[in-house]
Amino acid sequence: MTEDLKIFTQINSRYQIFDKSGKLSFSVLFGLCRKSSSDNDSRPLHFDVAGSALDAPYAVTHGLLTLQEYNAKDEDWYEVDVNQLGKIASKATEHLSLSSPIGRTQSWRDALTVYQSHLDVKSELAAILLPGKQYRLKLASKDLGVKQWTYGDLEQIVSNDNLHLTDGKLINSNFTGGNADFRVVESLPWPPKIETNIRLSKSLPPTSSAHDNVKDSNTILLEVCATNPTAEAVTVQTRGHQNILTPWGPFQPEPAADDDRVRIIDDSPNKTHTSSLQVIDAATGQIAWDSRPSRTGPLMDSSADRRPKVEDLVMLKPGTPLVREVDITKLLDGLEDGEYKVRMQPKGCRWWHGEVEAGDDGKVPASLCKVLVPPLMLESMDEIGIRIKDGKIYQSS
Repeated sequence: MTEDLKIFTQINSRYQIFDKSGKLSFSVLFGLCRKSSSDNDSRPLHFDVAGSALDAPYAVTHGLLTLQEYNAKDEDWYEVDVNQLGKIASKATEHLSLSSPIGRTQSWRDALTVYQSHLDVKSELAAILLPGKQYRLKLASKDLGVKQWTYGDLEQIVSNDNLHLTDGKLINSNFTGGNADFRVVESLPWPPKIETNIRLSKSLPPTSSAHDNVKDSNTILLEVCATNPTAEAVTVQTRGHQNILTPWGPFQPEPAADDDRVRIIDDSPNKTHTSSLQVIDAATGQIAWDSRPSRTGPLMDSSADRRPKVEDLVMLKPGTPLVREVDITKLLDGLEDGEYKVRMQPKGCRWWHGEVEAGDDGKVPASLCKVLVPPLMLESMDEIGIRIKDGKIYQSS
């Protein structure tokens, strides 16, 4: 008889909003890891997601996941009667693999396998989710409901149809298992797409020309041009806490999305505006310079007033380019000889249609900050070619 195998399982919502219009995709997210002290098999483990707790619509109607609704009056959660849905069929076979803990050198949190179970807005389950309500999905028991699992090489297993039924269960070892909380809305305000371009403010000489060492040269400026191509002005928050919809991992927001550093179109002369930039080694594709956030997630009390000041906002008028210059001299200083590319990473911003007027306290009125919105993205496909030779900087094609 095969023994039960403990799998650490953490459940969460990819986004904490379920958009019934379908414009924002919604998934129930599972983080799984083999971390039991009794798990001594060095081979990867493979199992079929279909018909398990990870097959969210199926799991809700087969007792593997529990759907709860929040009652604001009682300040408590109550189980939703899903009998009206009948029994939702399982999805098609889908294999998921978990690496062995044997020989693992990284933290188990960094070894999580993340799986997303998509919830279609046109599904039977989505039909019973009501706008304005808050819901929670959680594991109904320790049993993950996996019917087929085995160890070994996945390609060989699939080709030999060797993912067999087993009498041993995969069970959750996480004491709580987490919760996938979300609020339902009919639709979300959707940000306009801003056109952003970057180029050098002043062309550098080609390699054939003499140029001073970067440490002694004039400041190298990058010109950033953002244009709102729509017929309506949009106001963008460029610094401070960005109160936007962000994608979550099993435990916290994704680090790249949870970033409150100054955006590249900010107009403050005393701020660093390079957090959006990367320098890439053209030969290897590796990152030669990158500005990483010093922390992940807010450190302030969640009840604190984090509304931005109006001075933290920039308005993009229809069809009128907004031009900023960013000093990139320090990004290139100290790099070895070679070919490089300067590029811009996507960064999300809180935004509002039209002009935003300050409240009596100089901040954005609370009424405009209540609803989480998808971020307005500042992004560009442009790349600036740079060549460094004998410690001197030149522009390359």
